[in-house]
Amino acid sequence: MKDTSGTEFPKTFNLPYQLGVYLAANAVSDSCAFMDGSNCVMPKIDFIAGNHDLYSTLLSPAGTHRVICNMAGPLPQKSNPEKALSGMLSGVAGSGLYSVIMVTGLPFQKLAGMDYEGIAAGIKGPVPVVDVPPSSLEGDWLDGYAGALDALARALPERKLKKRRRTVALAGYLLDRNEGDHKANIAELRRLLGLCGLELVCVFPSGGTFAELSRALEAEVVVSLPYGRKAAARLAQRSGAVLVETGLPLGLKGTAGWLKDICAAAGIKGGLPQAVKDLERQAAADIAPLLDAIAHLSLVYAGDPYLFSGLSAFTAELGMRLPLAIIDSFPKPLGTGKVPESLLFSPGTGEAAAAIAALSGYSRPALLAGNTFALTEGYSRGIAFLEIGFPSYSHHCLGPEPYFGFAGAATLAGRILNSVCGPMTELGKLG
Repeated sequence: MKDTSGTEFPKTFNLPYQLGVYLAANAVSDSCAFMDGSNCVMPKIDFIAGNHDLYSTLLSPAGTHRVICNMAGPLPQKSNPEKALSGMLSGVAGSGLYSVIMVTGLPFQKLAGMDYEGIAAGIKGPVPVVDVPPSSLEGDWLDGYAGALDALARALPERKLKKRRRTVALAGYLLDRNEGDHKANIAELRRLLGLCGLELVCVFPSGGTFAELSRALEAEVVVSLPYGRKAAARLAQRSGAVLVETGLPLGLKGTAGWLKDICAAAGIKGGLPQAVKDLERQAAADIAPLLDAIAHLSLVYAGDPYLFSGLSAFTAELGMRLPLAIIDSFPKPLGTGKVPESLLFSPGTGEAAAAIAALSGYSRPALLAGNTFALTEGYSRGIAFLEIGFPSYSHHCLGPEPYFGFAGAATLAGRILNSVCGPMTELGKLG
């Protein structure tokens, strides 16, 4: 056997499947993620709690954590691991601490043939227990998040809910933290939909309780956002709602087009109301003075594929170029017709850094917009940096700071300007 001690294994710009499950648990305040496996899964909570999300409740000082690990290892296996797991899940479900339990396992448990779907279905407790497919060998963090949202949709209790006219549910929202950026995003989308004559009855998820997710079944229209397509389709099928797939409401054209698609699905004709058009014009007027400073500059994006789609369209509105995108997931549909000259899915960090360093001439970037790891892995050396997406360890939002809708367009444009014009971070100066 080859001795690999001292070997430095390459890093890839990607995040693990279980982390997506944790994000979903973090977004539903009384949920629990039960991990069937060894305690190596627990440090991943630090990607979220206390670093990315200042208001995370995944960890409890009293020890009633919302991520639980049963310390099961690959060897030696218990004589009846399914029975042992069922007993533990029954105890957690009956503890009175949680309103829904999501159970999944590490790869060695999947290879051992653990039937999480059957085990979850056999738990007869006061709260639902539902399985998330143990797909960490083939999936990334976005797959984990989407799988957990679909599990939550399956766990909703069967009940007859009368759909209300002109009501909307947003399903598949990436609520990656409980800070002011997401609170402001949801408030802005609620305001814009309200001006269109539509009531936003549920954002699935929005940081609230599991019971609140049932309101998605009351909606006349379910809007499928890219982070949870399967959950959105399941909700619409269960309720009989109209299903409309959209991208993210980011930028001026992106937000207007998003609203038009939803209005059309809801049967509202005649174009967007004047009040919405006025808000779009006001946002455009707010952005106009900064265009001379940023137009024709190049930027590199490093983060998730769905945020990239919206951000690339918006930066094109601002007159900026985006020659390179580095995506922190396995290949996914981008939902955009415009693809940059260079597009890397889950590259090695060295490969990503080399791709940025190779940009020259008009493609030489003035700004890197990306998540924390784009900074810490050295992608932004010598380049101004805008921290956006998951995770964001050094940019927190204690007050309203939207990036969706017309209000978000103006706010994000201002952040771009400040990043380009402001001093580079110390990490950005290295190298």
